[in-house]
Amino acid sequence: MTASNCLRLIASLFIGLATTSSLSAQTAAVQAQYIDDHPAGDVEQGGAALPDAPDAVQYSSSPMESTQNYVPALNGTGLIALGDALKTHVLIGATSSGGWDSNPDDQDNGAASGVFAISPYLGVQLISGKTRSLFQYQPTIQRFTLGEYSGGTLNVASASILHNINERWRWDFKAIGNYGQDSVRLLAPQQTQAVGNVPGASPQSTAYLPNAGILTYISGESGLHYDRSERDSIELQLSNGYSKYSGLNEESGVATSTVNYRRSISPDFGFLTYAQTSYYYESITCKSYGVGAGINWGGGGSTSLSLAGGPQLNSKACGQQQGFAYSAAFSTRLTETSQIYSTASRQITTTYLGPGLWQQIFTVGYQREITHSSTLSADVGYTSSPPVQNVSSYNGKYFDVIYNQHISSAFTTSVTYRSYSGNWGVTSFSRNIAMVSLSWTPGAGHANQ
Repeated sequence: MTASNCLRLIASLFIGLATTSSLSAQTAAVQAQYIDDHPAGDVEQGGAALPDAPDAVQYSSSPMESTQNYVPALNGTGLIALGDALKTHVLIGATSSGGWDSNPDDQDNGAASGVFAISPYLGVQLISGKTRSLFQYQPTIQRFTLGEYSGGTLNVASASILHNINERWRWDFKAIGNYGQDSVRLLAPQQTQAVGNVPGASPQSTAYLPNAGILTYISGESGLHYDRSERDSIELQLSNGYSKYSGLNEESGVATSTVNYRRSISPDFGFLTYAQTSYYYESITCKSYGVGAGINWGGGGSTSLSLAGGPQLNSKACGQQQGFAYSAAFSTRLTETSQIYSTASRQITTTYLGPGLWQQIFTVGYQREITHSSTLSADVGYTSSPPVQNVSSYNGKYFDVIYNQHISSAFTTSVTYRSYSGNWGVTSFSRNIAMVSLSWTPGAGHANQ
């Protein structure tokens, strides 16, 4: 790694540490507000109501990213708002899972094995004047019943900081980091992103690299926002992502700067224009430039639609042209007990998938409240990345079904089935997992689910 790239990595690590503090503040704020507004009896009875997820922060440089500051809870319970926190406090919890893994090492004749995992959770919210910060940490530790498979651990930490400089200016800092056995991610609590008012599976959940080994992944972003008026705003975003997989002997990094202009026409409708530039480093070294425009439509709160796109041109050193970049997101509440979401994008690659110039992602999901204390959800995802230089192509498909049963305000049981299949270069992979889990989140109610 060159000296300049080392500096980029150090900067990303600093962003990650800063962002983790912010995430903690967010979770605690929403949970504290919920507990204040709902007595203990109401919390238990409200158990499995379908979640409302505000537009989330999604550690990426996509111009469609919301100006609101929301982050995913690392324990898989949904999204958390970095808004008006009430007090500084600590969040704790844990998830214990056991089940079946069809092919832990993705071998041609690999044997299935029983598997169990535990994921303790810790969050800390800090409040100081005009600053809100939240730090979260969650390791997932897995073991197999079949002796030929070794266990592993994946550590995940995230942070966010939101600082209101004055009535017109605000600054935020966000980051997430992963270190450990990448294959453990399939057993960890599912991470979410906001699609309008519906929480959906994050793009990272829909991608899987076989035999990737030890993962080092850091993604961070800093933004400066200026409200010119009640309707107009300008924002500058600087982001950087870096990943390294020991089993693939590859490193990748992407640094991106984006300028957005947003204009609200009405409370439910607005448009944006953007310009961005990206620099690829490590396995691929080249640049990319893009401009575009988009719209956001609220649909009265029950429906959300976001569209954006424009030309994206790569430098000659990239070897290929992306040509066009786009992102689309749609969600709607079908009935009082059911809702759906769908996303599609062709964007600058995110480094958790390894080296690449761009990736195409499609996700769709359905969620339904079965009873007052139980929910059922299903997600389907597809991710692809073209071959470039000495980097192989990737095509992956993802499917999951999750049934949740709330036992009390602190305990939830779930039954999960997850399936991954696809091709990475000439290597094909297929892995299926079925698990039963028990989650403990004392004092949290269901504020961020």
